[in-house]
Amino acid sequence: MNMRNFLSYSFACLVLVLILGLPYLVTTPESLHKENIVRVLTYSSFINKWGAGPEVAKLFEEKTGLKIEWINAGNAGLVVERLKFKKDLDAPDLIIGFDQFSVHEARKDFEWKNLRQKVSLDFPTKLPAESQFHDFIAYDWAPLSFVYREGEIPPATKLTDLLKPEYKDKLILQDPRMSSPGLQFFLWVLTDMGEMKGFEFLNKLKPSIKIMSPSWSSSYSIFKVEKPSMVFSHFSSPFYHQHEKAGHTFKSMELENPHPVQVEYMGVPNFCGNCEGAIQLAQFLLETKTQKILMQKNFMFPVDERAMEGTPFVLPNVKYAKPIESLSFIKRKRELINKWKKVFY
Repeated sequence: MNMRNFLSYSFACLVLVLILGLPYLVTTPESLHKENIVRVLTYSSFINKWGAGPEVAKLFEEKTGLKIEWINAGNAGLVVERLKFKKDLDAPDLIIGFDQFSVHEARKDFEWKNLRQKVSLDFPTKLPAESQFHDFIAYDWAPLSFVYREGEIPPATKLTDLLKPEYKDKLILQDPRMSSPGLQFFLWVLTDMGEMKGFEFLNKLKPSIKIMSPSWSSSYSIFKVEKPSMVFSHFSSPFYHQHEKAGHTFKSMELENPHPVQVEYMGVPNFCGNCEGAIQLAQFLLETKTQKILMQKNFMFPVDERAMEGTPFVLPNVKYAKPIESLSFIKRKRELINKWKKVFY
């Protein structure tokens, strides 16, 4: 490595460290571990003004007198990495935004409260079996698929359809190194086809990919504005367009392949400062009224199915891949990501 490349690499590493650590550096000492504050680490779209966070914080304070202090983790795929930058004096009490893969990564470095013993799950649910854990509790979920504009392309009926010429330069995917849905797609292919055939498929899929985006939010924004014909997203994403009364008819493809399911979890670490406040907030997020807010802001399915009553949200008639099936691959994540990089970069 020459000196110029070395300096560029060193600068990039410094910038990454500053970005990951910034949310903790800007915290004011007087806000640390106050009994009336619950510190919550979560991804940016949850706490943006259009996300669920502001309304949840307002209603939670009205009910309990507790204020929520948000710590922005950026992309959902960086939640675990952000958590590693926690300090003893300003550690989060509750983390919102794990998926079924990142919970296993989080267990490697931290210990967690048994939330199953602390909160009530006494509600009807359509959440797929084996999706609830003892230490992490699901608050919303959705099968994943390809969202497309009806009339622009024929809907695929199986994954291998995406190799056909009519899908050339039509697909937006997310980078599995940074994006939770991107990792879901990558592991879906490997789980459904097997590792060798899965990588063969990914190599053949390259002509169909218009953009490989660093995050779900950026990929969906591109889909709406620049209008490539389809994007990998949540099956429930078209409900957003119904809500916005968009002129196009957006639909999700129903495939013969079992669809992967993304489940979003919350957890309370053992190092929490306001542990009781965190548990109160976790229970609050499971109340039917709050579940409806999460559904209407995140555009994912609630774990309490009563929140869907009287709304356009309807579960699809598709097969779901079992969450446990991809776990053998997630244990080899670094190795498999390196193989993925050789295909795409």
